[in-house]
Amino acid sequence: MSTVRGEYVRSKQAWAVDQERLRHSQALHMLGENVLFCLLWTARDYENQLVGLCTVCASDRISKAYGQASRNKCPSCFGTRFEGGYRALIVRPAVFTDADDSQSFTARGVVTPQEVHLETTSDFRVHSGDYAMRATGERLQLRAPQRTTLRTGFGTPYQREAGTAYNLARAAVEDEDSVAYLIPPATEPLIEILSRTGHTPPSFDDIEVIRAPLIPLYEQD
Repeated sequence: MSTVRGEYVRSKQAWAVDQERLRHSQALHMLGENVLFCLLWTARDYENQLVGLCTVCASDRISKAYGQASRNKCPSCFGTRFEGGYRALIVRPAVFTDADDSQSFTARGVVTPQEVHLETTSDFRVHSGDYAMRATGERLQLRAPQRTTLRTGFGTPYQREAGTAYNLARAAVEDEDSVAYLIPPATEPLIEILSRTGHTPPSFDDIEVIRAPLIPLYEQD
């Protein structure tokens, strides 16, 4: 007589997932710095009817022909071609790697690139081209981020429920004549805002603007 040997699989421990995410967030708040993230509108936002075209630079023949803003430094859309320019301005803790200025010889002359890596919370989604603004006054353009999500073996690990370090991104410091410096607030108010301290996380309700979900509904994975 033969018997079939069964295997035991432990049930998912939701509290363990929550604790791991909480510890990661606490570490960022303890060791990180306040950073203002500017999340720009994308073409997918426009396709999903979350935003309209810029009324200043997206209505002329050049913009319609090429499908892009006719002015890179448009004061209304900041070169995105979409109304308002950004879908969110939010302050989150972030940890940056250290970097020193360097010189690079290019066809256009000598440039001083400075690139760092950063990590921040997982409750929003970053795209290439978004900006991060630091209390130093620097504004950095973000590259395509990487992610870290918890695997439990029970279902798909979505960012909203299982993300721990979704926003791991490279960032390059922008020149002071970049369109990034047109995005409010100005440098001096920005430094003052991001320098707020206290025994509890300070409020940034006076600066944050959220015009659409921080994790777009069409990007729930």
